[in-house]
Amino acid sequence: MLKSQRGIGLIEILIAMVLFGIGLSFAMRTLPDSNTIMTRGRNITKATNLAQEKIEELMSIPYSDTDLTAGTHNDPDNPIERHFTRTWTVTDDMPLKDMKTVNVTVDFQTASKDSSVTVSTFITSRR
Repeated sequence: MLKSQRGIGLIEILIAMVLFGIGLSFAMRTLPDSNTIMTRGRNITKATNLAQEKIEELMSIPYSDTDLTAGTHNDPDNPIERHFTRTWTVTDDMPLKDMKTVNVTVDFQTASKDSSVTVSTFITSRR
């Protein structure tokens, strides 16, 4: 037999298996991290949607409604989906007279620092 016609030897197969095992072990180590990142992203997206929903709701009610009085308000539906807590803060005459600044904050439990989302808007008495 010619040297070029020989098959793959046992040593080559073992080396390929070792390299494949090393690559697979590195790939398996990244799975928990990617799962954590995906969960964090999902929570931030859901929190942003909940904050935006509340902003839309507050913009549709009359200017003198009790939900738009100055101060901090807790959502009566808290905890939302057993995981999110929504509050909003109203500041009168800010940045101009007859305007209100509304900040809606949604908090959620996580090990990371960015466990809250805040969405802001201005509401005027002339709408």
